[in-house]
Amino acid sequence: MKYLRNRLVFVMLALSITLAQAQTMKQYESAGDGFRVSWPGEPTVQKNTVPTDKGPFELRTYLVEVGETALYVGVCDYGSAVNDRSPDAILQGAEKGALDNVKAHIIGEHKLITLQGNKGLEFIAENDTMHFTMRIYFVAGRNTLYQTLTAAPINNQYAGAFAFMDSFELARRTQ
Repeated sequence: MKYLRNRLVFVMLALSITLAQAQTMKQYESAGDGFRVSWPGEPTVQKNTVPTDKGPFELRTYLVEVGETALYVGVCDYGSAVNDRSPDAILQGAEKGALDNVKAHIIGEHKLITLQGNKGLEFIAENDTMHFTMRIYFVAGRNTLYQTLTAAPINNQYAGAFAFMDSFELARRTQ
């Protein structure tokens, strides 16, 4: 019940934000990474290496910027390196890593969620200047972690955060 109340407050706040943030959303599909999402532009795609306690992994990031807001999808394939870990442990580690990376703290309850039968987490966090809304999913059949995130200034939160994240879905993977 508390989660629903918090989400309702965030939705109401988002609706009150200026219409200047309103954008036409277009569906984008990454066949190589196996997802679809709607966002207001063509993403910039980058590959980075991230260190973990299981060694370095390639993180592929998809980013669209709308003014001061960033809409992000991250994809990381773990392969067999995480076969000894539960999905819950993987999700908790990803959450901690995300929070540590931006030096943020959780302000909204994080909730266990699912995406097409795969476990996930949702949480809202802030640091001194930014507001983050994030969902993380672990797709066990692929041993892949998917992250969706909106990051916006605390005083100018992105009205389309939940619409963006709600549009995320898994798709057939061509790799």
